[in-house]
Amino acid sequence: MLRHFRRSLEFVWPLKRYLVWSVLCLAMGALMYSASIGSVLPVLKVMVEPEGLHGWLDRCAAQSRLGVRLDQYNSLRDGRIEGAPEHATMVRGVEPWSPLAGKLRPGDVIVSAGAAEPTAVGLYQRLALHQPGQPLELGWVSRTGEAGVATSSLVTLPPAALKWRTVLGLASLIPREQTYSDRLWTLMWVLGLVFVFQVVGNAFRFGATYLTEVVAARAIVDLRRVMARRILSLPLSHYSLNVTDTMSRFLQDTQELKKGYTTLLEKMIREPLRAVFVLILALLLDWRLTAVLVVLAPPGAWLIRRFGKKVRRANLRLLEGYSRLISAMEGVLVGMRIVKGYATENYERKRLFAIERQMLRAQLRMERVDALSSPVVETLGFLAASACIVWLGSRVLGGELRPADFASTVIMIGALFDPLRKLSNTYVRLQRANAAAERIFQLIDLPGEEDERPGAEPLPPLQRTIEFREVWFTYPRAEQPALRGVNLTVRRGEVVALVGPNGSGKTTLVSLLLRFFEPQKGCVLIDGRDIGRASLRSLRRQICLISQETIIFGDTMRANIAYGKHGAGDGQVREAARRAFAEEFIARLPQGYDTLVGEHGATLSGGQRQRIALARAILRDAPILVFDEATSQIDTESELKIQQALEGFLRGRTAFIIAHRFATISRAERIAVMDDGRIVAVGTHRTLLESCPLYARLYETQFRDAG
Repeated sequence: MLRHFRRSLEFVWPLKRYLVWSVLCLAMGALMYSASIGSVLPVLKVMVEPEGLHGWLDRCAAQSRLGVRLDQYNSLRDGRIEGAPEHATMVRGVEPWSPLAGKLRPGDVIVSAGAAEPTAVGLYQRLALHQPGQPLELGWVSRTGEAGVATSSLVTLPPAALKWRTVLGLASLIPREQTYSDRLWTLMWVLGLVFVFQVVGNAFRFGATYLTEVVAARAIVDLRRVMARRILSLPLSHYSLNVTDTMSRFLQDTQELKKGYTTLLEKMIREPLRAVFVLILALLLDWRLTAVLVVLAPPGAWLIRRFGKKVRRANLRLLEGYSRLISAMEGVLVGMRIVKGYATENYERKRLFAIERQMLRAQLRMERVDALSSPVVETLGFLAASACIVWLGSRVLGGELRPADFASTVIMIGALFDPLRKLSNTYVRLQRANAAAERIFQLIDLPGEEDERPGAEPLPPLQRTIEFREVWFTYPRAEQPALRGVNLTVRRGEVVALVGPNGSGKTTLVSLLLRFFEPQKGCVLIDGRDIGRASLRSLRRQICLISQETIIFGDTMRANIAYGKHGAGDGQVREAARRAFAEEFIARLPQGYDTLVGEHGATLSGGQRQRIALARAILRDAPILVFDEATSQIDTESELKIQQALEGFLRGRTAFIIAHRFATISRAERIAVMDDGRIVAVGTHRTLLESCPLYARLYETQFRDAG
């Protein structure tokens, strides 16, 4: 049950310094809540019962000391007993350990206790306050037929229990009710105490709510930190299929989990504590109220669990729908030029609405179950409470229970079921969080790049050669291999151009050098060492990459260039920009190097983006260069400047250049021609023109015009 959600609590436990205070505040708030509910009985005693607040407390203390259950005698209700004055004290029950066990019987009327007044209130007071260890003459009248038999006995009362001594001591601060004014003052005292409970309880409630949010928010930050670490360590193949789904799990699913944390820390702790404290008060009035829980708990728990399972399945579908919606929306926004150019707005709108309808069905299914859970459990609770109230009412009508006690007990039953009612859909909410946690941990549990090759060792700097030996590779879900037994050796300091038709495997080959992917067969060697057994960090530090899709981050110009070497000084950044001929357009920007670049470099031209990428590579100054030339958006001026920048940067550097223009190819010492995942020829430009028909055709149709 809630396996994934329980696992996520490992991010909550380190915040125990907040958690402890939060739970403490919740406990104190629940205690104040129960104290407020418990104050109903004193108020009713003042307002309804003739004995008043002090008389009630005295009676409770007297019963505790004497071991006898007492009540006020009323001849109209209890029948006439000769010799028993009206409003004296009647015995309702005698405990086996009572000092009067075997003497007093239920139905006897106590008429005197020393010099106390014969009224019930006076007798209660004398019995409650009598000094322990000193004999007290107790007189009573027993019913014998229609007559009453008077009896008396000396009784030595034990000390009152500590709780009753404490309660009576506090009650002594309030004047005893003798007049209307006294009762009004007592009522005001009780209500003032209730007000204090409310203020203190609300203060603890504020503390609990704030600390709960602190715990939940910090736990989600820590969880996202772990998710980000895992996301950044995943192989590139993951992102080719799961970019938007990963974004959805990182953002939407973690928010759902945060709601689960607040539900757990607030409702799952606060409401049971409230129920427990109120139950304790109710049991002090009548222990048989536990029958309510016995009747309600098993079917209620079964129903809540059934509802929770349905919600979990629906929420999984909903979260997957969010992922599809984000994917579709991102595709529309990124490709907005095409959408508008082809006038396909209606098509995209219908596609988005179709996803929304699927999500709506899952949402409504989940909300339907969520909305049903509380009424069903409330109905069950109402039936149990009604049965309990009928039973309590029969005891009132039979004279066994006082009206004030009945009213207080009914109120406490209501107060007891209120937390249980709120808990009825809490499990359902936790199942929603459990569904989110399941998707989150599916991501966290994915093996990272380094996880696949444990015990990797640092790779020494390139000294001799880079070799591709019988390399085979097939992309996930692809039917045909992208590389088929490729063999290629490149010497240190050599510039090799890779040419061939689109889809021939050029970018795939250099991606294996960077270990973006792992070959299914064969291996890539640097100085005879398999790079698959080397640590990724030591490998990639030796390589600077300029990709076919020029990546510019939504940050400043300075940050985009310094991305190639974190911690680089301003002078190094400017020098790299100057060598890449980027400084000339950066200087014209409003804030120069501090100018923010739009998303994906949208504020820059294609040539400017590539010069920024080249400056980034120059600053990194790694011994191996992978240059996947993108020329579709480069103007002639930008191309000339990039070629000039490359001229100096390539000296003494090992380079793999995926070329689309002859000006770039001409700088290569060797050219490798690729077709259908194979290297079909390797040589210089002149020899390939004579010996390789494919290269000659490419030169005639692409390179010559491009160059």
